[in-house]
Amino acid sequence: MKDLLQTSDLTPDQFHLLLDLAAQFKKNPMAEYGLLSGKTVVLYFGKPSTRTRLSFETAVARLGGIPSTVGPKELQIGRGETLEDTAHVVSRYAEAFVIRTHAHDDAKLVAGAATIPVINALTDTHHPCQSLADLLTLKEAWGGTLAGKQLAYVGAGNNVSHSLMEAGAMAGLHLTVATPPGYEPDETIFANAWNMAKKMGGSLNLMHDPIAAVQGADAVYTDAWVSMGDDEQTRAQRFADLTPFRVTSQLMQHATPSAVFLHCLPAHRGEEVSADVLDGPKSIVFDQAENRLHTGHAVLSALITGKLSAASGVSAHTAKAIALPLSAD
Repeated sequence: MKDLLQTSDLTPDQFHLLLDLAAQFKKNPMAEYGLLSGKTVVLYFGKPSTRTRLSFETAVARLGGIPSTVGPKELQIGRGETLEDTAHVVSRYAEAFVIRTHAHDDAKLVAGAATIPVINALTDTHHPCQSLADLLTLKEAWGGTLAGKQLAYVGAGNNVSHSLMEAGAMAGLHLTVATPPGYEPDETIFANAWNMAKKMGGSLNLMHDPIAAVQGADAVYTDAWVSMGDDEQTRAQRFADLTPFRVTSQLMQHATPSAVFLHCLPAHRGEEVSADVLDGPKSIVFDQAENRLHTGHAVLSALITGKLSAASGVSAHTAKAIALPLSAD
């Protein structure tokens, strides 16, 4: 396995291996310092970023490498050089290529041309690194248990919900997605995740009632209603359609008393979530944000060293045997 472009690129074994590696990096951040000594990882950002940029820059540094963060203005892509030519050149200089862009097909073009690992740091269709951080955070909140737990996603179907469905399916979660009519997730992504969930003993459901979706949930998740570049008319329509799906303390009362709240951030208090929920005791959004670092660290290490390929045909339990040592000695 060379690249990570969407969560479903992983097998369940590989997915759990990454969670295990991330947990170990969280305990011992410098366990593989020197893996990238004197080497570069190119981080291409076609969109603004806080968590993704800082987490990957830090992860590269903790592996002893040099993060080279660039955008369209720093590369000849902005003057018409093809993505494929860029990927060929970067492959001669760097050990990995992390890309955050709009069209998912652009990330696929880069991966197809590159001879080094390519990691999708967000496209309009998928956000695999976020889904890894989401499930690591839930695993910690639930004492190590994922399978059989109930998770509700409330809001608009988007890249975050797509990757969350794929991750939840591999983890055996019972995931319910609640959106307004017309805001459903991609049908093909949903169908594939539904099949994986069934195979793994979990479930995936889609509905238009946020209260029913949250009923009895162990965790509630939402995301921003509008995206960068949406015009005012689009924003106004989305606000009108999504207001009934705002996560408030009243909605959270339909979940279990111990339920936690997640948001991939940035959040907009008073829009998709009320301030008392986002800043309240049930919120674990900043644990979630921190875990973007540890899971990004794990993805880089696993792709560069080939750990994911080694784990592709073994169980999650067996995969732990090739995970990181708990000591850097």
